[in-house]
Amino acid sequence: MYFLNTFLITSLAALASAAPTPKLLICSDSTTANYATGNALQGWGYYISTYLTLPITNLARNGRSTRSFINEGLWSTLLSQTNAGDYVLIEHGHNDDGDPTTDTADRAVLPGIANNSVVVTTSKGTTETVYSFGWYLRKMVADVRAKKATPIISGMVNRNYWSGSTLRTDWPFAEYAKQVAAQVDVEYVDHTTYSVVFWQSLGATKAKTYFPNDNTHTNWDGANYNAQTFVQAVKFHCGEASVLKQYVNSAGNAITQPGLEPC
Repeated sequence: MYFLNTFLITSLAALASAAPTPKLLICSDSTTANYATGNALQGWGYYISTYLTLPITNLARNGRSTRSFINEGLWSTLLSQTNAGDYVLIEHGHNDDGDPTTDTADRAVLPGIANNSVVVTTSKGTTETVYSFGWYLRKMVADVRAKKATPIISGMVNRNYWSGSTLRTDWPFAEYAKQVAAQVDVEYVDHTTYSVVFWQSLGATKAKTYFPNDNTHTNWDGANYNAQTFVQAVKFHCGEASVLKQYVNSAGNAITQPGLEPC
C-alpha cells in the first residue's frame, strides 16, 4: 500500500507539473500594440511583462476595432493560441467609434451594448451586418469561455484631450465595456480611470511630451506609464480581487501612483 500511495502521489505531481503555464493574451489596438525598436511610439502592452509574472502574448494590432479584429482573422488567430486556463484581455474603443454607414476603414461599430445592427456597404463593395460594441464584446467573451479560458474586459486608455487644465474623463466606449462586463459577469479592469488620474496629475503641458505625434499614441515612456496604470487598476480592482493580482511581481507592487480610486 505504501508503494501504491507513493506511486499515485508521484504521478499526480508529474501531471500537475506538466500542466501548461497560463498566459495572458491581449486583444487591442495601437495604444497597446508592440512597436519596433527605433519607432518613436510604443504601446503599453510592450511593457506589461515588466510587472506581471505571466507570459504575455500581445496580439494588439494598430488601427483595429472589435469589428475589424474579428473580420480580419486576428481574433481567430488569438483563439488558436488560447489554451484552457489562459487569460484573454480585451481592451478596445479607440477605433470602434464612428458611423459604420459612412466609415471607409470598415471598423466603426454601433455605439452602446444593445443587440441592434445595420447593414452597410464596405469599402470593398460588399455588404456586411454591423453590430453594437456590446455585441462584439459579448461574442469575444463567449468565444474565450468556449476555450475554457478566462476573459477580462478592460477600459481603454484615455486620449490626451484637455479643456484648459482638465483632462477629459468621459469615455463612452469605456463605459460600454464596463456595462458589458457586468452584463456577462466577467472582470472589468478600470484602466480608463487610473490612466486619466495619472495623466491629469502631470498637467497638460507635461502630459503632451509623452504624445509626440498626436493625442492618442504615446512614446516609450508614456507606454510604460500606461502599463503601470493598468497594474494599479488590477491591484485596486473594485469588489473581489482581480484574477491578475496574483501575478503582479515586485516591480508591479512597487508602483505607487496613482493610488486607490473610489469604486
